[in-house]
Amino acid sequence: MTVAPEQTWHWRVDVDAPRSVLALSGEIDMSGADRLDDLLYETIARAVTVELDLAGLTFIDSTVLSTLVGAHHHAAGRGVDLIVVNATGQVRRVLDMTGIMQLLGRVADPPAWATELPRVSRHSGCST
Repeated sequence: MTVAPEQTWHWRVDVDAPRSVLALSGEIDMSGADRLDDLLYETIARAVTVELDLAGLTFIDSTVLSTLVGAHHHAAGRGVDLIVVNATGQVRRVLDMTGIMQLLGRVADPPAWATELPRVSRHSGCST
């Protein structure tokens, strides 16, 4: 008897040539990294720009980080822009800490700390 692994994540691909959006939701770990890799390569093959929408994603592990970096290199080699959008929570923190958000993030998505810290007024001057 074969037992299928529990499905902990879902995806949706919206194609609006020349742009495709791959929306992910749930939790992706090493058990889903190969399927994610396949989805990314398939989507990259059909678009000039691929937006990876992570709004519904709540967890990723290091295998997913490796998959994202590999997909970035694959996309760049094909002249395709791979952009991460709407990353939040733990996923955003991990992407920020590892530098992957800087590599793949859209400028319009501010870093997590920019929306969590209170504003500080800035003054210049000197003291003696």
